[in-house]
Amino acid sequence: MSEEQLECQECSAQCEKVVYPAACLAMNCRFLYAFREDGDTFFGCIEKVFPHEIDLRMFQEIERGKGGFGVVKVARQPLPQCSIAVQSCYASGEGPICRNMYFRRRDRREVQTVED
Repeated sequence: MSEEQLECQECSAQCEKVVYPAACLAMNCRFLYAFREDGDTFFGCIEKVFPHEIDLRMFQEIERGKGGFGVVKVARQPLPQCSIAVQSCYASGEGPICRNMYFRRRDRREVQTVED
């Protein structure tokens, strides 16, 4: 299986694949790990789909707010169970004209466009 493209910059839109850490926690993903440091709990992905270790208390506070925690840019090939999306940004004044729609359609899982 060939490596999936994680970002695309073929046109004025800059697109990247992102993952929802909240979905990882909700499904109790077997690739999540957690540890305690100085009284705080942090969690992350053993497979490093997202490379960051996230403070659980901060995550839960943000998750309760409007819009929730949101997404994190993927750092490596997403796993089959990962809830991923494609996030795009455009140069000012330009609209969403994508020259590589294959990038958006390549992953047949829960790929969606994130609009902020």
